[in-house]
Amino acid sequence: MKKTLIAAASTTFLLAGCSTTETEKAAPKENEKKVLYTMESYDLLSVDPADAITSNIFNQIYEGLYRFDANNELVPAAAKSHSVSEDGKVYTFKLDQNAKWSDGKPVTAENFRYAYERVIETNSLFAYLLEPVKETKVIDDQTLQIELKRPTPYFLSMTTFGTYMPVREDIVKQQGEQFGTDPKTNVYNGPFTFKKYQAEQGYTLAKNADYADRKNVKIDEVDVKIIKDPMLAINLFETGELDVAPLNSENVVTYKNKKEYNTFSDSRMFFIRMNQKTDALKDQKTRQAIDAAYDKKALTETLLGNGSLPADYIVPKELDLKYDKTRQIESSFDAAQAKQVLADQKLELTMIIEDDDVSKKIGEYIQGSLKQQNVDVKLLSLPKKERLAREGRGDYDLSLASWAPDYQDATTYLNLFMTGNPFNMMDYSNKQYDKLLKQAENELDQDKRLELLSEAETMLLDDQAISPVYQRKNAFLQNTEVKNLARHNVGTDISYKYVEINRK
Repeated sequence: MKKTLIAAASTTFLLAGCSTTETEKAAPKENEKKVLYTMESYDLLSVDPADAITSNIFNQIYEGLYRFDANNELVPAAAKSHSVSEDGKVYTFKLDQNAKWSDGKPVTAENFRYAYERVIETNSLFAYLLEPVKETKVIDDQTLQIELKRPTPYFLSMTTFGTYMPVREDIVKQQGEQFGTDPKTNVYNGPFTFKKYQAEQGYTLAKNADYADRKNVKIDEVDVKIIKDPMLAINLFETGELDVAPLNSENVVTYKNKKEYNTFSDSRMFFIRMNQKTDALKDQKTRQAIDAAYDKKALTETLLGNGSLPADYIVPKELDLKYDKTRQIESSFDAAQAKQVLADQKLELTMIIEDDDVSKKIGEYIQGSLKQQNVDVKLLSLPKKERLAREGRGDYDLSLASWAPDYQDATTYLNLFMTGNPFNMMDYSNKQYDKLLKQAENELDQDKRLELLSEAETMLLDDQAISPVYQRKNAFLQNTEVKNLARHNVGTDISYKYVEINRK
């Protein structure tokens, strides 16, 4: 396939042939369907696993070789079992013979081999995630063998991510350029399939009748609304039209002692990209001063108020406890020092943010802090798709971005900023940084490897390629009649597969 896969940000969904119906009641009768009513703050960008930007959806409609269960343990999924060679380089997966696509056809080893090949051939932004793979072989319909270039202790966790999920070649060829743009015309091997979709409004997922583990899927449908205003989400929760709603800082105090109140610490990092194509941002001291100009502790405690952590690091805490021991973290906030560098420059910068309520408030906070240092920041609020497209083109000065780990290792963050990585959208390049990561890649002594990675992170932050802002903690409301809505801090944020509902 010679098609070039552009950034998911520029992918546009086709409208499904039907519109969404009026919201169903959140308290159905005993003989009615069990439906989870939930929300996302942004629309889907694609259902093509090669375009894994909106990663939450892939864990619901596809199934990789392994997945994280409700307790965040790695468990077999499309694979029934696996074995690893003594040198740690060859993984042999036995697929579940009962695994089927939503049109009844069996899931085969070739579906995985083809999917991986396609990610590379289409120049997917996520092709770098397949870098550890040397060769993929189909032994038979139910046996897939993956040979790695080097032992990769976190490889199994990589197979849970969208990039490693299977794709049917016949469906791709049938749909051509439209593959992944209309969710209702695709086939899926995960717990759910699409029932309906309407752009910028929402979508409904239905239990996949052909899913191998369907007996453990206890709900019939998931109704997902696109809601960008937290207050609207809370109001819908209060009226019983949502089972789950995020809380912003203004509402945490109100609900903190309610039985519906929940929190979850995850590994998503929010940070500011500083585009070094912008003349003023080519200067390291200027970038360092911008980072020092705003109080991250005050931002998280006062503005967010949900337990999120101020970040002067990019690899999240508790992703790897051994890695955490290799580094010392100190606050970078120093308004006086920032003013010495910035006051006389009279900089005018544009900062792109997403069009949700939280991003707008963070943008305004940073804008105000920089204004005190004589830096004029214009905020440009964009839908997620447009922000990603602007980043991809390098058409910005500052950008409030975020990243969640694709797999359980520090490199899921650090590799982003290597020279040539498609997600290094700041024109940042440091040969010594690249060298450290390459050394870590080939280091078999795990303690030495972690030290190399920690040294690389320190270098990245000293260069101030980015300005880390915070590590997210979610405060949210959840209907007490809903159980086992699994949240994850690696790969996708959430799993609907394990949900149980007991309406009263």
